[in-house]
Amino acid sequence: MKAGNRIGENLLKQGYITEEQLNAVLKIQQEKGGMLGNILVESGFLSPQELTEYITASQFSRLGERLIQAKIITPAQLKNAIAYQEQNGGRLGNILVLLGYLDSEQLDDFLHSNAKQKLPLGQMLVQNGEITEEQLKEAISMQNKSGGKIGDILLFLRYVTPETLYRYLATQNNLGRVGNQYNKQMAKKIPYEIALQFNAILINNRPDSYIVAVGDILPEESVQTIESYLDKPVEQVLATMVEIENLWETVYGNRLSEDSVFKLYEEQPENSAIVTFSKSQRIGLIVASIAFLIVLIANYQVALFIGNILIQGLYAMMTILKLYIVYKGSYKDAQLHFSVEEVAAIDESQLPVYTILVPVYKEKEVIRQLIHNIQVLDYPQYKLDVCILLEEDDKETIETVMNMNLPHYFTPVIVPPSQPKTKPKACNYGLLRAKGRYVVIYDAEDRPEPDQLKKVYLAFKRLPDSYVCIQSKLNYFNSNQNLLTRFFTQEYSMWFELLLVGIMKTKTPIPLGGTSNHFKIDFLREVGAWDPFNVTEDADLGIRLFKKGYHTAIVDSRTWEEANSKVSNWLRQRSRWIKGYMQTWLVHMRHPVELFRICGLKGFIGYQAMVLGTPLLPLLNPIFWSLLVLWYLTEAGWISDLFPGILYYIACFQLIFGNFMFMYTNAVGMYHVIRDCSLKNEQPFSYGLVKYALLTPLYWILMSVAAYKALIQLVIKPFYWEKTTHGLTTVKYDTVNRSKLPT
Repeated sequence: MKAGNRIGENLLKQGYITEEQLNAVLKIQQEKGGMLGNILVESGFLSPQELTEYITASQFSRLGERLIQAKIITPAQLKNAIAYQEQNGGRLGNILVLLGYLDSEQLDDFLHSNAKQKLPLGQMLVQNGEITEEQLKEAISMQNKSGGKIGDILLFLRYVTPETLYRYLATQNNLGRVGNQYNKQMAKKIPYEIALQFNAILINNRPDSYIVAVGDILPEESVQTIESYLDKPVEQVLATMVEIENLWETVYGNRLSEDSVFKLYEEQPENSAIVTFSKSQRIGLIVASIAFLIVLIANYQVALFIGNILIQGLYAMMTILKLYIVYKGSYKDAQLHFSVEEVAAIDESQLPVYTILVPVYKEKEVIRQLIHNIQVLDYPQYKLDVCILLEEDDKETIETVMNMNLPHYFTPVIVPPSQPKTKPKACNYGLLRAKGRYVVIYDAEDRPEPDQLKKVYLAFKRLPDSYVCIQSKLNYFNSNQNLLTRFFTQEYSMWFELLLVGIMKTKTPIPLGGTSNHFKIDFLREVGAWDPFNVTEDADLGIRLFKKGYHTAIVDSRTWEEANSKVSNWLRQRSRWIKGYMQTWLVHMRHPVELFRICGLKGFIGYQAMVLGTPLLPLLNPIFWSLLVLWYLTEAGWISDLFPGILYYIACFQLIFGNFMFMYTNAVGMYHVIRDCSLKNEQPFSYGLVKYALLTPLYWILMSVAAYKALIQLVIKPFYWEKTTHGLTTVKYDTVNRSKLPT
């Protein structure tokens, strides 16, 4: 609503003029311009005394109108001051003084003599006709139930626009609004870290002050901190979320991009995968290779025998450890469980702002569904800070997002082009501007269960302060699409229902899953966030959290994802994961003695089993499969020489019992999920999935192919992020929807 319309509507409501008179003067104003009040007087619809009475009595009449009525400034001077304000921002009174239309003493005397009681924002909006009484009551009802700011609630309900809201916030607090022009060089006068801390950007310079754009009004102590770097006072001007984000991108875009790439390396170079092999690792690898080659030449049978013993020991350790971890993970208290009643009893007014980072790249097919999945979360929507992280060269997805009528709490963030082009780099870029107390990542195809955020909130309240990460469980909604999705579902069921839970119980480093990790945002920033050079960034982050003395817990809440249904797509994804585990092992084994000291014996062994074993076993398996086939085909003597005496029986036992146990744990994990869903009266899975554990060796062949691809990429392009294509399933395979779970 334009200012003239608003004044006219208020005069109409208060009986000063009729509707016909209002329409007539609005037409004159449209044709000839001018101020509505003056036109009403000139047309004889309102006397000068009545106009003065209205302006004097009105709580919300603008300063300029009141100054004109008091004969302190002229309409032309006001017009010039407003034009300056639109360009440069700032308080109108200060601008009038700056332009020489009145002095500061006149302004102070006028404001003092005309001071009025500060009214609540909602009442201001109602009395100016921006919202109705019913709309305000609805917003207040939501505020009483869930807390939050009344302005955010009105934005969520779409009863006001951000521009309208911030205009009234500025009027209420005697502040100006941000202008259309700004000086990028001004920003350099305060340190970048200070600007980031207070979400404040220096945008203009006036003879008497600096203009600082802020998203929220800063308290006096924050203003004083900023002023300590300057030679003049600062004047705050309010900027909407879109305006402040645009300013950050324009003024600090390069610095934000640099931080998202190099911050971890600059602060913790020993924890960065920017270097794949450290100097000592390269030397050690060369020395070990030469030594093995010498022994191999001198006596190849001894060399192969020693290597075989070491590998058989690794297989035995992995089998025993996995059984132990799965056993620990099967304990009833291993996961954090919350009843429906506990979730319902939450006082929503105490819920904090929650940031959701959504990194997407070439995901225009699934982005609409993801946004819908976020909107149905059982959490006060106006307390969400959703950042959709878009790569600058992904024009199609950007266009799709920009054409959507997104709620105000969704912020599209364009990540500047730079290398490496990875998901963790995009997440770091989003984290720099995140506003929440907690933060979670959801991938493009994710469907978190609606109460997940509330369960995580309860988990953080229940646990000691040292728990800074809550991992939600992942599983697949298209398990029955084909054999590959069945294998994938079994693997995830075992991994997230038993294995990760068991790792948590054994107090060893947890390699986190790739999505639905919930963090306390301050601690996430403290440990350096994600490594943009590591292509399995969450596994690496889980290790760094453990090294810092922090803990992770698993909550009984699932996020449903789309399982890869095409072998080529699966290989791209799995080779990236395995390559990331290789990177993670190399990074944290740069100083093995230090790692042992931090983790202890149990943690160190657990780290080797999970982080080294995950890529190493798929690399070794084809060698022994080939030996087995070759022996049956040729009965070559050199093969039998590798397994003399008791070693032969140990290897046979591991071949039979070890493989059986790996298949058995997959079956148990799948059964565990199916039973859990049944107890919750939700059944997206069929018990028929359990039998496919017998075919697990076929899945291992694919894993070995992916492992060798990962090994090659580790050497030639370690930071390359192979894109996983989503949206390959159809509705008929969507078992989660069919089980009536929210989507």
